[in-house]
Amino acid sequence: MRSSAAILLVSIASACAYQVTSPGDTEGWTTVGPNELTWVRVDTDPLNFTAVLTNQAVMPQGPQVLNALVDGTLGQIICNPPSGGWPQGSGFRVNLAADAEHLDTLLAQSNQFNINSSTSSTSSTTKTATTSTSSGSVTTAVTPTTAGASTTSSDTSTTPTSSGAAILGMKVETGFLTAVAALAAFITTHL
Repeated sequence: MRSSAAILLVSIASACAYQVTSPGDTEGWTTVGPNELTWVRVDTDPLNFTAVLTNQAVMPQGPQVLNALVDGTLGQIICNPPSGGWPQGSGFRVNLAADAEHLDTLLAQSNQFNINSSTSSTSSTTKTATTSTSSGSVTTAVTPTTAGASTTSSDTSTTPTSSGAAILGMKVETGFLTAVAALAAFITTHL
């Protein structure tokens, strides 16, 4: 009976979690310019997360924080290249971590994907990203250069002017965990 309750709780927890939809095993990233990260979430998920690029074989220095304090309700963001540029290879994953201080506390993880050099030598596109913060929103347009040209990049980070959104996200997560614990207690005492 208790094992049935544990299986039920794991099923409930997995149904209520972020899911990375891109990049993944069928859609990777390129080494030129910014790349798009997309996900889905449910209302009980924390409102914010930190996007982290990982690959132990290609990045022995450890994970690279791409965007901190991401508004999870957006469903997508544009990730700018790290200061040293995008690494190239296979076996990369993007982790949605709880925050920049707890990179091992994962809310979701992408499937493995490749980061390849761009195959286009003449095209250039503009991607626009809107980042919302508690003090408003900022829209940024980024135009990557064509392949073969030198590119420069800089790390960007989002620093909120108020911790209200992060605290609200913690309250939602705490409320969900309390409900799961109460359900587990109910099931174990009544079965």
